[in-house]
Amino acid sequence: MREAMSAIVAPLSQVDLENKLIAWDNFEQLIEQLDNANNMEPMGLWQPLIQQLESEIADCRAMAAWCCSTAVQNNVKSQERLQALGGVSKLAKQAVQDEDKTARKKAVNALSSHVRNFQPGLDELESALPDTVWKRKGLEAGDMDSVDELIQTLRDQAAREGA
Repeated sequence: MREAMSAIVAPLSQVDLENKLIAWDNFEQLIEQLDNANNMEPMGLWQPLIQQLESEIADCRAMAAWCCSTAVQNNVKSQERLQALGGVSKLAKQAVQDEDKTARKKAVNALSSHVRNFQPGLDELESALPDTVWKRKGLEAGDMDSVDELIQTLRDQAAREGA
């Protein structure tokens, strides 16, 4: 996992985009396993992953969101880590403001994985979204209909053309 992240964060002069995308794919496959996702914290991999949400390269922003989504699925430890490092607000910003449609959609998927049945994540997401996107506050993470409504609003926002 460290080797993949090293390639991901390396400058383009050292690792070209094609090889970065291969590293992203390898990293995502590794963290599909719960134990590997939980090892991200002791290996120091969460911070560089979250930093990639602000990469200048749209493909890297999208892949970072995808990896966040994979890591937090049904994994409270990873949900807590993503939140502690400011990942929710960065994903919310990416979901509504990124100029790249794929990056926006991947951010919404990550948020969807993060907030379902995880109240602290849902509370933070509601606070991070601009009122022009979501005005309601106080949803319950266990109320799937309400969470689905919020996520569908974000999906609709992400599907539009342009930022």
